[in-house]
Amino acid sequence: MSVTWILDFDYDFTAPQEVSRHVEKFVVVPQDFLVRWPEVDHPCVAYGTMRKLMMMTRQPEICEAVFDDYLSLRCSYYYRYIYEFLGRKAFIIPFQALTCVSWSEVFSERVFIRPDQNTKPFDAQTVNVGEMDAFVERYRHRSLYDLVVVSEVVELGDEYRCFCRNGRVFCHSSYPEPPYHPAPPRVLEFAEKVATLLLDKGFSSMLTIDVACGDRLRVVEIGGVNSWGIYGANIEDFIRNMEEEAIIRYQEM
Repeated sequence: MSVTWILDFDYDFTAPQEVSRHVEKFVVVPQDFLVRWPEVDHPCVAYGTMRKLMMMTRQPEICEAVFDDYLSLRCSYYYRYIYEFLGRKAFIIPFQALTCVSWSEVFSERVFIRPDQNTKPFDAQTVNVGEMDAFVERYRHRSLYDLVVVSEVVELGDEYRCFCRNGRVFCHSSYPEPPYHPAPPRVLEFAEKVATLLLDKGFSSMLTIDVACGDRLRVVEIGGVNSWGIYGANIEDFIRNMEEEAIIRYQEM
């Protein structure tokens, strides 16, 4: 059974173009996708920017192509299950409350701030406590009513992305900068432990577990598979597992 890939070609996310060179059958999301989504043969699987794929989940004819459950991929949702694996203290608060807390008394003179959601209206970054007012003012127009994660600053070390299916890693790579290299065995074991835990809690069978390998193993974040970069992972393994999952989900419909 052949699988149709629905690919979103985007200047800032080039992995779908790379996938297109390795698959037999694909269609490209048209520029006027808001009024004309592509007609595709089933089963199908999507790969592209989160913005477009979130819209795709609202299209009954092709929503099956997106495996990711974006609501469960918010830190405010999955932290309750994997907090012990973060390896750092972290709090989730409203963006507009950032200036209401004496962070130097909670952590130190520097904190790490990231958005709650993976659409990321601003980049995760380290912020000096004395510059918190300026930080809030800079991103107020994007995040005023959003939640954010504030955590202590730790040395993460090397970071690895592990694509997991049913609790097992099927491809992996260091990230974000080349040269890329495979994740060491202890990182794979750690990622599978976290993925299995989340699978048992009802999360998607397809997840990415980003792991930092510094003085200890830490979860950097939990992600999906339809909009997450492959980096140096084996693209054939990625494609095979995505297509197998698409076929299984189609047969279960």
